[in-house]
Amino acid sequence: MAHKITVTGCPTSSIQDYGKYLAFDMEEKGSPNAPKGIPFKSNAITYTVVLSLKQFNKLNINQEEFSQRRFVVQGEPCLDIPFEQCTGEIGVICMQIQEIEDKKKETKQTPKKGLRVQKSEESKHKEESKQEETKKQILVPIGTRDWIPLEDIKVPEAFLQFTPGMAKQKIVEESIEKNGTVDKPIIIDPETHELLDSYSRYYVAKQKKLDRVPVHY
Repeated sequence: MAHKITVTGCPTSSIQDYGKYLAFDMEEKGSPNAPKGIPFKSNAITYTVVLSLKQFNKLNINQEEFSQRRFVVQGEPCLDIPFEQCTGEIGVICMQIQEIEDKKKETKQTPKKGLRVQKSEESKHKEESKQEETKKQILVPIGTRDWIPLEDIKVPEAFLQFTPGMAKQKIVEESIEKNGTVDKPIIIDPETHELLDSYSRYYVAKQKKLDRVPVHY
């Protein structure tokens, strides 16, 4: 049964290209303390890892970046690697190599993502609160028979030829700011929705871009 070996860490040498295969060194540090009764301690060992081009290409890393990454190599020890190619103390034939993700990068990225989500939720909550507050502020004017979309009201040409006085506009504007709508219902024809009176209220409501307005028939 073949002897298995696992090496973890960063490459300690540049990667060497031998055509059909590549080689690089990795160092595995020993344990600082041996079991009681053993007068020796394990030392750091340098391994020369040999891997195929196919294995290297699967990592999707160029040779310049390779030495800056951390890997876990699973393989088998080999004594047949040429001396000039095996710069480490033990040769290892790579059966599987996998990059170890940098946990620090993941930790830094996670709060940023969470922060964006949190800000989005806070913004959504504020918008909903604002809408609720606006709804609560709308007071129904006395005499209101119905609420209809402002765009449904048909304005005769005679009204469109003049602009309401500033005093009247101011009264309606103050009502919209305070109560959320015009001060009195807009008078329209119940069948045609044609404007009969209250053009100043219609005019200001349109300027303020109100969606719906109170009406009276």
